[in-house]
Amino acid sequence: MTDPWDHPRTAISVGIMCEWAARRGIAAETVLAGSHLDVSSLSDIDTVVEASQELAVIRNLAAATGNRPGLGVELGARYHLTAYGYLGYLLAASASVRDTVHRGLYYAMLTFAFSTMTARIDDDRYVLAFDAADMPEDIRRFVIERDLTAVMQIQRDTFPDFEAVPLREVRFAFPAASVTGSVDAYRHYFRVPVSFECDRNEIVYDAAYLDLAPPMANAHTAELMVAHCDRIRAERLHHTGVAAQVRAHLLDQSSLDLTLEDVALHLHYASRTLRRHLEHEGTTYRAVLDEVRRSVADNLLRDRTIPHYEIAHRLGYQDWSSVVRARRRWRRGVSPGGSAEDARGAG
Repeated sequence: MTDPWDHPRTAISVGIMCEWAARRGIAAETVLAGSHLDVSSLSDIDTVVEASQELAVIRNLAAATGNRPGLGVELGARYHLTAYGYLGYLLAASASVRDTVHRGLYYAMLTFAFSTMTARIDDDRYVLAFDAADMPEDIRRFVIERDLTAVMQIQRDTFPDFEAVPLREVRFAFPAASVTGSVDAYRHYFRVPVSFECDRNEIVYDAAYLDLAPPMANAHTAELMVAHCDRIRAERLHHTGVAAQVRAHLLDQSSLDLTLEDVALHLHYASRTLRRHLEHEGTTYRAVLDEVRRSVADNLLRDRTIPHYEIAHRLGYQDWSSVVRARRRWRRGVSPGGSAEDARGAG
């Protein structure tokens, strides 16, 4: 896996979790608490979700369901191939499973996984391993279950004939569930031997699986999807690292009337160092601030009960007219600049 999990993603995953929770009588407001997301934003194709926001949703979901072993398996089964957009079509159109593995790992930034995935061949077995050691302990099992099962669901959507896939076993590093019926839930979904307290979390296939051709393989479609996936991956790479730290901090503030110096102090950087890091990542503080303001504005404006002066304050502007000017600039795709009001906080 070549990309870290700390990257922005679409709202599809959060939407899947809200729908899954709703089937259990859990309100979306409970699932979204503290994430700075609302239900209306989940249906907007332009909504961008930070990794920290999705983790907040996962933690809420785990807490609301009692974090029972096996729940991550139930949730992961809802991550169908179509949830991944262009990447899903690319995996389905690839010439062989070997290609889907290489592409799935290379374009991991286009998935919703928080586990680090690695693939290897042990003699006559192909093994896909999942590690979530950097996840908080209270949700680590839930994350592993969800991510591993989501990968399995991609395989099942690609090869509807279960018997055609030489799946041999599933291994988990955590202990077997002590809750009655939980182990059966694992076996019911995976339909192969499931072991616990293993060295690693792994899916094990016959190595011959790598040579299978997906039934929807299409070279032209695969080439077209690679172009789209490359473009999206490049865009998201600009939203990681220090820029992601800045963005996450801004999203957590009650007002975006912040200078670069304010943020640098919080993140323990010298102002010059923070500016240099952002430039190295191909962006600026002004651009990140403007992007966050636009995202926050889009969410707040969906709620017509919020007064204009409150929206202006949240965005870091002194009055509503400044918000109106900023929105015009965003629609034109013009970079921030010009008036002192719009440049406030750019540092």
